Amino acid sequence: MFAQTQLRISRYQPHSEMSPHQHDEPSIGIVVSGVFLERIGNHERRYSRGTASFCPAATTHSQLFGATGVRQIIFEPDSSWLEYLADCKTRLDEAPHTHSATFRDLGDKLLGEMRQEDGFSAVAREGIMLEIVAAFGRKSAAESTAIKPPSWLRVAREFMHENACSSLTMAEIAREAGRHEIHVAREFRRFFGCSLGAYLRRLRIEQAAHLLLKPQMSISEIALSCRFASHSHLCREFKAHFGVTPSEYRLAQR
Repeated sequence: MFAQTQLRISRYQPHSEMSPHQHDEPSIGIVVSGVFLERIGNHERRYSRGTASFCPAATTHSQLFGATGVRQIIFEPDSSWLEYLADCKTRLDEAPHTHSATFRDLGDKLLGEMRQEDGFSAVAREGIMLEIVAAFGRKSAAESTAIKPPSWLRVAREFMHENACSSLTMAEIAREAGRHEIHVAREFRRFFGCSLGAYLRRLRIEQAAHLLLKPQMSISEIALSCRFASHSHLCREFKAHFGVTPSEYRLAQR
């Protein structure tokens, strides 16, 4: 009744790496915790919790895993699923990848179903994998018809990168872009798929991860430095993004 899809959880140790290799079958991966770099073809990419990626068969790739190790769900898509993605204009030969809260949530749901085995689990896992494929296809279809963000919006985003941990306001971002605040907020979401606030929060979380490598700074100091309201606020947002707490991240690095 249901496609016999191979599905597994791959775990990789902190600071480990995999030398260049290939697979006989194509696969889709969902990162459920950790961060790693992958070199595939002529591209180098950074994957984190919530990243979905497609690896074509017989494509050489290698990985370097981060300080906390990595857990990734990997499954071999049914041939009909690949036909669907091709119909959505997904360039499967280019090993596409994407990152969003949608894949983070679907990865968590799939991980939960893989932890139990009852009369419903096979159906549930199949349904979640189809949701992942559909989300991948939908994003590819949208990107195939998308236009590049205007230069003023790219200026606004760069300004956010440079000032992520300052007391940045919407008015300052809009002034830098030379546009009205409402216009900036609307166009930012349209082109980058998230609100200004969500994007700024991600930048601050990534800066916090960088500061955790400095043992002289306490987690509370890092939280305040990166404009989080408190130690607990940073912990909550950090775990939602990386899948581990700041303390766990720092311990793994040591």
